[in-house]
Amino acid sequence: MWYSLDTVSIPIHTISDLEFRRSIAKIKRAIVPIGSLEQHGEHLPVCTDSLIAESIAKLVATKIGSFVLPPLFYGVSYEHSPMFNISLSHSTLSTMISDVCLSLGQNGIKNIFLLNAHHGNTGVLQYIGQDVIKKMPSDAKIFSLNYWQLMTSEFDHAGEVETSLVLALSPELVKMKRAKSNKKNLSKSKAAYSVITNNPGSFPQITGNGIWGNPRNATVRKGCKLLDEIVANISRVILYELE
Repeated sequence: MWYSLDTVSIPIHTISDLEFRRSIAKIKRAIVPIGSLEQHGEHLPVCTDSLIAESIAKLVATKIGSFVLPPLFYGVSYEHSPMFNISLSHSTLSTMISDVCLSLGQNGIKNIFLLNAHHGNTGVLQYIGQDVIKKMPSDAKIFSLNYWQLMTSEFDHAGEVETSLVLALSPELVKMKRAKSNKKNLSKSKAAYSVITNNPGSFPQITGNGIWGNPRNATVRKGCKLLDEIVANISRVILYELE
């Protein structure tokens, strides 16, 4: 397949070197979806963050034209212990993402967008650009985006927002009969979420069951509306950065 239009989503892992060289003549941006493997209650898969990140990346790419990399499934998720999580250390994730960015830059990608779907990764991603940019070609840029900052709804974990998104993207993976809200009373503040969930093992203790929010309020319609908002806002941000 030869991609020649700007407004296409190009899964970089499915094309040949020849197809890449032809495509990069017009498209010099790439989106790197970054997620996690961690518990999302009894009703959502452990790949929820990675699924959301990859899906949003593909949808954004169809709006603006971009290469899309396979998602990074592993993140910093120690806060979910002893519930299921496959975690990388801060330094390991930073090195992995930095090396991906360096490789993309060496292959002619000028604008790299790290699309994050897991709160625990934010500390790592915040400094990737300044750590790597001196090693990149002089005209290359790295941007970090957290998808939940591009929506008006309150961020949650396996609650109404994430469950609605997965219902819209992969409904066969959602077990709504198992959906439960958090067992303990929680603040709805995003700032509170950021502060009290930083420590390893803190999330199950704070929520009681690993859920932040009420997934029983989730619907496919809400998920589609959220996706439309997120994709439109991320697309605008990316195009603004490239002006």
